[in-house]
Order: sequence, then C-alpha cells, then structure tokens
Amino acid sequence: MLQRRIWLAFLLVLMVGIAVSARIVYLGDSVRAVNHIFIAEKLPLSQYIGDLRGVIADEERLLYEYYSYTATREAFLNQHARDKAHMNEIVARLNEIVATLESEAGSRAAVAGLRERLAELAEFSEELSGTLASNNIDWDKARATLAQIKPKVREIEKTLGVISAANRRAVNMLGEDLHSSVSTMVRSVIGFSVLIFFVAFFVGYYVVAIIREGAERRRLALFAERDPNPVLRLNAEGAVLYANPATAEMLAHFGLAVGQPAQLLPAGAAAHLSETRAAPTVNTQFEYAHGAHTLECTVAYLADFAEFHVYLKDVSARKQAEERLAYQAYFDAATGLPNQYKLREDLGLAYAQQCAGSVMMLVSDQEQEVLESFGAAETEKWLVKIAQRLRDTLNPEGEKLYRFGSNAFVLVRLPCDLSAAEQRARYFLGTSQQPLQVDGHELFSTLSIGAALMHCEDCHDVTGMVEAMVQQAASACNRVRRAGGNDFAVYDEAMSRAAAKTLRLAADLQHAVGNSELRLQYQPKVDTASGHLLGMEALVRWVHPERGMIAPVEFIPVAEDTGLIVAIGRWVLREACRQNAEWQRAGLRPLRVAVNLSARQLRSGNLLDEIDAALAESGLPVNSLELEITESMVMDDPESVIRLLGAIHDRGIHIALDDFGTGHSSLAYLKRFPIDCLKVDRAFIKDTPANADDVAIAKTIIAMAQTLGLSTVAEGVETAEQLELLKSLGCDQIQGYHFSKPLAAEDFLNYYRAHL
Repeated sequence: MLQRRIWLAFLLVLMVGIAVSARIVYLGDSVRAVNHIFIAEKLPLSQYIGDLRGVIADEERLLYEYYSYTATREAFLNQHARDKAHMNEIVARLNEIVATLESEAGSRAAVAGLRERLAELAEFSEELSGTLASNNIDWDKARATLAQIKPKVREIEKTLGVISAANRRAVNMLGEDLHSSVSTMVRSVIGFSVLIFFVAFFVGYYVVAIIREGAERRRLALFAERDPNPVLRLNAEGAVLYANPATAEMLAHFGLAVGQPAQLLPAGAAAHLSETRAAPTVNTQFEYAHGAHTLECTVAYLADFAEFHVYLKDVSARKQAEERLAYQAYFDAATGLPNQYKLREDLGLAYAQQCAGSVMMLVSDQEQEVLESFGAAETEKWLVKIAQRLRDTLNPEGEKLYRFGSNAFVLVRLPCDLSAAEQRARYFLGTSQQPLQVDGHELFSTLSIGAALMHCEDCHDVTGMVEAMVQQAASACNRVRRAGGNDFAVYDEAMSRAAAKTLRLAADLQHAVGNSELRLQYQPKVDTASGHLLGMEALVRWVHPERGMIAPVEFIPVAEDTGLIVAIGRWVLREACRQNAEWQRAGLRPLRVAVNLSARQLRSGNLLDEIDAALAESGLPVNSLELEITESMVMDDPESVIRLLGAIHDRGIHIALDDFGTGHSSLAYLKRFPIDCLKVDRAFIKDTPANADDVAIAKTIIAMAQTLGLSTVAEGVETAEQLELLKSLGCDQIQGYHFSKPLAAEDFLNYYRAHL
C-alpha cells in the first residue's frame, strides 16, 4: 500500500513536470520571438529615425551656411550629395522594416509621406543651390526657397515623431508580452518546485513509514524468538510446528526432554483447542498444574492460517503470592487463627447452606491491666497463649475458633444447641481460672462470654444476618463485662432494645449542649444546728425536646461512656459560676455553689484552664466555688490526682469528697488529699436511725472528719429523726428532701431570698 502511494506520487510529479516543461518551452519560444522583433526591428527603427533626424538637421544647417556664404559651393554640393544618399539609405531601411510589420499600416503610410517630404526637401535644396550658383543671384527667390525649407523640415520632424511614437507603443506592448511570459515561466517553476517539495515530503514520510513498518515487522518477527515465555505454533491437528527458544529453557528447567515441547501442554489440550476453534474471535485462557509448577496457557486460533498460537507462562510465584495474601487477609499472623473477615465469610456460607448453630464471643477480662503493667509485646504473647489454650480444647468436628480483635475471640459451633453451648462456655470459664506463664510472669486470663443462636429459616439477607449474629454475641458479652466479667450470657431481645435505646440516647445527647437542652437545678445545703442556708449543689438536668425530663441516672452513664461528660461538665461549671455570680451581684448573701467533677474531666489535662476560664468569665470569687470528686476518681491514680487537687486548692477553691465510704477508700491517701469536706453518702443515711450499722458508719465518718479537721455534709436527709441523729453526731451540714428538693434557678432564688 505504501509503495503504491509512492509510485503514484512519482507518476504525478512526472506528468506535472512534462506539462510544466512543455509550457516553459512554449513560453521560451514566445520570449525569443519578442526578443527577435525587438532586436531586429524596433531597436534599428529607433536608431534609423534618430540618424535621419541628424541628417535632416545637418542638411538644414548646410543650406543656411551656404546661403550665408559660410560654406563654399563645392563643400555644399559634396555634403548635400552625402546627406541625400544617407537619407535615401535610411528611408530605404525604414521602408524595409515597416514593410515587414503587418500591423503597422500607420507606420508604412508615415514612411511613404516621409519619402515624399524628403524628396521635396531635396528639390528645395537643388533649387536653392541653383539660385545661389547663378551669376546674378536672385536673393528674394533664395530667401523664399529657404523660407519653404524650414516648414518642410518641421513636417518631416512631425512625420518622424509619428513613426517614433508608433515604435514606442510597439516596444511597450512587446515589453508587456515579455514580462507576462517571464512571469508565467517563474510561476510555473515556483509551482512545480512547491509540488516537488510536497511530493518529496510525502515520499519522505512514507519512506520513513515503510522503514518503520519494516523495522516493526522485523521486531514482531523476532518477538516470539525473544519472548522470555514459551510460544508454540500448532497445526490444525495440534502438532507442534514451531517452538521459541524459551520453550527449550522451560523444558530444561522442568527436567524434560528439550526436543519435545508438547510435554508442556496440559493433558486436555485437544479440548481447549477445539473450544478455541469454535470461537476463533475469543482467546482461551486457563491455568493448570505441571508438577510442582502452575502454568498459565493462552490459546489463539488463526483461521486464515489454520494454526493455533499457544503462549505459556509459569505463574507459580504469583500463585504463591496470592496464597500468602489470601492468608494474610483471612488469618491472624500472631495466633494463626482465622480473623473476623474469614468469620463473616464462613458464617455467610453457613447461612447459605441453611446451617444452624451458635456464635460465642470470648473476651479476656484482664487485657487492659496486662497492657498497662507489661506493655504491648507481653500482652500479645499472653493473648497468643490464651488463643492456644482455647484452640487446644476445640472439637474439630463442629467448632471453629476465630480471632475477632485484640482481646476478642469468636467460637462458631454447629449444630444449634443452647445447652451444649452453655456447657462449653462453662468449660472455657473453668479453664480460664488457671494462670498462664508468660516470660516468667504468672498472668490470669478470665473470660467474658456472650452467645447468640443462629437460625437460618427464611434467611433472605445473608450479610445482614451475619452482622446481626456477631452484634448479638458482642452485646451479650458486653453485658457480662459490665457486670464484672468471668461469666456467660445468651443474647435476648431485651439487650437489643437496651443497646438501641442507649445509642439513640447518645445521639440525642450529642446535640443537647448546643441546643440548650441542659438545665441546672440547685439543692440547698443548710446548717444542721440552725437551719440557715449555707450553699447549694448544682445538679444537671436534661429536658429532651420529645421525651421531656430525663433523669441523670439515665444519661450520665451514657455521657461517661461516650466522653460527652467532659463537654457537659464544662457547661455545668460555667453556668453554675455565672448564676451564682449573678445572684451575688444582685445583692444577695454570698453562697458557695458545689459542682461535681467527672473522672474524664480529671484526666482531660486542661481542667485547671477550664476552672480559671469559668471564674474569669463569671467574676465569681474563688471561695464561692466548691468542686466535688468521688473516691473512685481519687484512687485510680492517687499521685497525679493529689497534684491536681493541690493546684485547685491553692487557688482558694473548696474541695469535697463525695460518696465517702462507698468506694475502696485508703486512709493513707485520704490524709494527703487537700480536701475541705467529706460528704456522707445517702446509702448510710436512708435507713437511720433504725439501722444501727448505718448509724455506726455515719458516726465513724463524722468523727474521722472532725479528727482530720474536715467539715461534713450528710446527703439524702428526708426525716426529722435523721436530722436529729445527725445533729447529735455533730454533722455540719444537711442536704436532702427534708429541707428541699433540687430547684430550678427561679425557684431557688425564691428559696434563697426567703432564707437570707
């Protein structure tokens, strides 16, 4: 195809070249003819006219000289003869030139008239010569003759001007014809040159294309030879026609006879060849095992050659990599157990096969303690040993263990038998009581176990059912953990409803602060002896836009679990300071407002900044603020809490220890805490004075506080008998329904004014 185009280009150039050459030859002849006319006719004509004018001028001058006797007769006659002969010669030549011009009729007539006027001029000359030659010169006649010569010369000049003008016009026309012919020749040459350029470019382009095509064909011809993978050509019957060098290398690598490439083909090669021939537009690709290797085979059928092309590739390394990736994706590297992704896949398969069973989630209870005590590496070793102990006790026929998370495992049991599942769970709980040895340390590993039952009837959403099973087992396990761990529970619908309720509550609580749904109520704290108002405790309340008032016992635990308690505590602190400062600026007697702190606030790291900001914004005096903490908050990290409480106390802020006696108190630490007040928990007040044990506990707490120089506040005082008892025990302040329930700010203001 490319060669044909090149030949067509050459043929086009040849034809155009011949046409341009013929045109140039024709135009050259025209130019030569014009040059000939110009040189042979027009140029001599101009010359002769000029010569004739010179001769006539000489003749006229000679006549005047002769008349004036400046010239002798002899000289006049000689010169006159020469001029006459010269004029005759010029006229004859003019007549010859003009006679050849077919289009110069006017010029021929002018030459004829010129001849007549020259003859007349000669007659006048003869007549003047004869007059002047006589002995008795007739000067009047001579003057009259001489006077006729001058006009005649003018007529001759005019005639010569006509001939000269005609000659100039002819010369101009010849010049235009010559310029046109030369311009046409130049344009033809330029056009042909441009054509030659484009054809040369075209030919060069296709020559390069031919070279590239040839190189590509050579490269493709060598492709199979240089292919690092075996390439085979088979005839229609499947016999090998060609094998590239890589085929021999693979045969040698596999330890096979080098000259028999058919050994590399799979056992069912004929079937694959038939399949490819049946659909020749589609290549057939498949993998097969060849000893310890895995080969990938691609078969293409070339119908126009009736041949098969077979391409082989050793994909053993890739298959091994895929297997490693699959293992990493579905198995835990540390324990070798299948992971949560494999769990979901296996559960989905079980549901698809209508298999019933149970799903148990097992979580180690001491993971956080081990992590904090020994670090991540030791914790992982400990978890691996837990996994090994669980795996050693499995029933391989119907149980499979998975690692679900850091310290969580899932056991799937088939078939569905709740009694057997509980029996297995109790067995695991029993074995978990035995400590594990990890790098010389004896570590315990009790478990929290939650179970959910798999029922596959009418299962349309497999993915949803799998997630539901895992979620249900996790919910049951979480209930066990919240209850202290080391136990077993089975999921029921109540758990689902409780979890859903908690989730909804947490979602609504997210918006409570920003939507101004939180309120503060204030419970009075009065002097035990006099009943005078001494202060108040700020208690947060949540007014839900749909559910109304939500009790703190319901939303505070959710706030603690989600971390929202930090934002809520920050708002309570600022609002309590603002409200108390506002009352004091209104002229009311200063009271101390108590605000409860949460454990998360103590650990937040910026509690001091928040306290300073609340006091600065509100303008509340520092001695009008009291912060309440609990025993459990104090004992989690005593040293850091002591430093923090010391910084708070140094600012002049009062600190109270709430719920004293209900936690794991340490008197050794208690005396080091910079606290000002102990609050006796309502648990020790509600049954007094009837319960002697509660009376003894309350008495002991109050006495100990007095010994340590601390004031005391009794919570939950509801009866006069309780008030009298606490008076007798020396309790400083009373807080409870006997005096007032928690009041909204407006109601507390009225109470405040009434007890000034």
